[in-house]
Formats: sequence, structure tokens, C-alpha cells
Amino acid sequence: MIAQVKTPRQRQRFFNACREKLCLGATMPLALSLFGKSQPGRFFAGPTLALDVGGSTAWLAGHANPDELAGFLNFCGCEAVVLDEAECPPPTGWKRAKTLSAFGLPPGRQLPLPEADAALWQSLEKNTEPAAGKTAEMLFPDRPGKRDDFYSELCSKRSRGLARVWTLEREGEIVCTVGAYALADGQAYMACGETAEALRGRGVGGRLIVGMANALSAEGWMPVFLCSPERVHFYIRLGFERLGEYARYERK
Repeated sequence: MIAQVKTPRQRQRFFNACREKLCLGATMPLALSLFGKSQPGRFFAGPTLALDVGGSTAWLAGHANPDELAGFLNFCGCEAVVLDEAECPPPTGWKRAKTLSAFGLPPGRQLPLPEADAALWQSLEKNTEPAAGKTAEMLFPDRPGKRDDFYSELCSKRSRGLARVWTLEREGEIVCTVGAYALADGQAYMACGETAEALRGRGVGGRLIVGMANALSAEGWMPVFLCSPERVHFYIRLGFERLGEYARYERK
């Protein structure tokens, strides 16, 4: 039975279901540890299940009964769920939307920095401690709710040494960013790679991503991230290794 995480036993079930999972093994336990008290209605567990329903997309690690899962997600108002098809059947009646590929870099390994427009790269300043508010504004300029949630979570994580953000800036304005937004259980979950539209295709985003991944790997972390099908070739070209995949299912 899927139930809200309230007891030590339920909490342990949640952690057990996430253990050693690519990406989710870092993001989900960290979220429960940091926000379990302030957002108690977000985290649920079953005997072999961990479920985070903090938004319209639920994240699932472990296994659940497909009928019970469908009913529960519908009740919560979720529009999509991300899960490992090799471990958990999809919720009954939901449709498969796309594959999310998990990429990573083994700890200690270094990738060559990709080519970038030399003049552009030299004109930009790298900032390894950018303001959270400016980063949130760059990533979510037209989504105030998402921007505020991102800002709050980033501040909570970074103050505890559990997240890092790098940016490239021009005259104090962020034009490119990437972050490691969950440093936990040996994994460094990277996300939110974004380059200003006018500068795309000139290599600066890829170079920033590889630079951060190399720095994390040198410290003993395993950088990992998820990407949509249209971005797979980009990350293969940068040299990252495809380690697995998850499936996104959506409610019909």
C-alpha cells in the first residue's frame, strides 16, 4: 500500500527503494532529507517503493502495483511519472511518452574540453558562486512559481554544500549555466544546462558542462544526468557514457 512517509519504517523503505539508482539515488533521498518536514505531502513509500509527487510529474524508484499506482497518481493530480520499466510496470492506462537516457562520468575520469568559439569564450567570465536569484531568473524568466521554488531549493541545498552552480557571465549578466543540484550517495546529479539563445551553437555550453563534470569527477563524485532523446547525440559527442534509461509515462 502506498502511504505518506511519516514513520521511521516508511522513511527507511523510501531510502531502500532509491539505493544505488542512477540519478534518483541522489535526488530523491536528498529531497526527503531536506524537505520531508516542510513538504510532508510530497513523499510516499510502499514496501519496495519511493515516490516523490512534488509537482505535476512524479518520480518513482522501486516497484508498485500498476493499478494502485494509477489510482494514486490520478488522485494526486499528477500528469506524468518517471520510472524504470525494468523494475516497475507503468500505471494502468497511462501512455508511454518518451525515454530519458541516463548519462554519467566515472569518478576520476576526465573528458577533453570540447572546442568552443575562442573569442566568445575569452569574453565571458566564469562564476562558481553565482547569485541564486539571478540564476533562477535566467532559467525561468516566464515561470514565477517554478522560479521561486528553484530559488528556495537551491539556497537550502547550497547552504549545506549539497549543490553547486556555475555560470558564464557577460557584464554581470548570466548567459550560460549548469549545476549539480544533488550531491549525495557518491553521485552528483547535473541539470539545468542553459545557454542564452543568441550564443547557442558556439560550444560554450558544452565546455561549461564538461568543465563542471571534470571538477566533480576529480573530487570522487560520479556526475550523472538525464536527457531527452533529442539531446542524446550532444552528450555522446561530449564523451559522456550512456548508463541506463528511464521512461516517462503520461496520463491519457
